[in-house]
Amino acid sequence: MLIFDTLPGLFIGIAVSILLLLYRSSRPHVAELGKVRGTSLWADVDRHPENVVVDGVVVLPIESSLYFANAEAVGAALRSYGLRTGTHAIVIDAESIASIDVTAVEMIEQLVGDLERSGVQLVLARDIGQVRDVFREAETEGPQIEICPDVHHAVDAVHRS
Repeated sequence: MLIFDTLPGLFIGIAVSILLLLYRSSRPHVAELGKVRGTSLWADVDRHPENVVVDGVVVLPIESSLYFANAEAVGAALRSYGLRTGTHAIVIDAESIASIDVTAVEMIEQLVGDLERSGVQLVLARDIGQVRDVFREAETEGPQIEICPDVHHAVDAVHRS
């Protein structure tokens, strides 16, 4: 015996799918990266513990678009890495960020200020397409984030400063 007819069941399935999509995208995966020995590649240190972690620098990819629904969760994750003992810089590997909205830009700029007050520098690496455009077009009065072409240049930049 069917509980729902076909059409209401279809709408319920669509609604549940949308809610599940929003739930998953509101909590993107943020993992620490380490340099793969002998290469210029960076990979997850939890999955590959042999990767080299740079002392005092945390390299983090955000594996999702950044928008109003996940900006606070991402900000909290980045803050937690910034509060670790011995951290003086966070590099966000933005290659896997397909898009970003103004809410997320404002969160990142607020985070830059918060981390700077704690002595931690925040640098963005490998911004692509729409992410670069939104950062350039965002007219904010807060601190500006340094943007580097790749993770290697970003890590070098934080070591120089």
